[in-house]
Amino acid sequence: MSSLKHENKLIQRGSSSSPTPFSRSVFVFFRALDLPLQYSIISSRALAAPLIRELGGASIPPTGRPLYLLGTNTGLSPQRAILFGMAIGSVVKQSHWAMFISREPMPTGASAAVGVFNALSNAINMILFTNAATSALAYPTVDGDETKLSVPTLVGLGMYALGMVLEWGSELQRLRFKKDPINKGRVYSGGLFGLARHINYGGYVLWRGGFALAAAGWTWGAIVGGFHIWNFVSSSIPELDEYCSNRYNEQWAQYKRAVPYKLFPFIL
Repeated sequence: MSSLKHENKLIQRGSSSSPTPFSRSVFVFFRALDLPLQYSIISSRALAAPLIRELGGASIPPTGRPLYLLGTNTGLSPQRAILFGMAIGSVVKQSHWAMFISREPMPTGASAAVGVFNALSNAINMILFTNAATSALAYPTVDGDETKLSVPTLVGLGMYALGMVLEWGSELQRLRFKKDPINKGRVYSGGLFGLARHINYGGYVLWRGGFALAAAGWTWGAIVGGFHIWNFVSSSIPELDEYCSNRYNEQWAQYKRAVPYKLFPFIL
């Protein structure tokens, strides 16, 4: 799902006795609030412009012809529409995970905190995009023309798409495996999880890093991606490995020997 240390407590592993529908609804509610927030930042409403000016920066107003989808004016240039689309994708993916994939209890407080964290993560990307000194629009191939797509935006878009496929796809594969009663008590090592033991976490790193890259360029993309790699490797993965070792015993040990990579096949 995501990688801050407090998010390790978003689900209570090993228990499926309480579906916690209220907590899941809280999570989805906070994620849904993300969309009007991001649109207000990235559109002509320029919600973050006063903050950027207060910090000594210069806000970039929307320019160029807006993108039309299904005959509707989005009010966003292609660059801005891509970023807002990434925000939409994150909300849909994470809401689907909470409502239909995760089977374990979710504490209400953690649900709210994680929802807020993801909204803030997206908002920082949007703010950096609308700040002249940090925006991906500052790259020479674009030079402020919002009808063009910068190289960081194109690379970030590719990373985002691949990351979503890896995270969402691997979790759906594992869910299908777990739904079959014959697989109760067995480790899922097939599909995308045959490439890396925590390929869903690797997917999260890719789409989070890609989102940041598309918004604010190489440095910010590397910072965000690097942070999530560090947090997964130092916190989330050891915690999950301990849980799986206790639950699956030799099965998990065999899986680790067969699939030595944690996040990305052949890399890490």
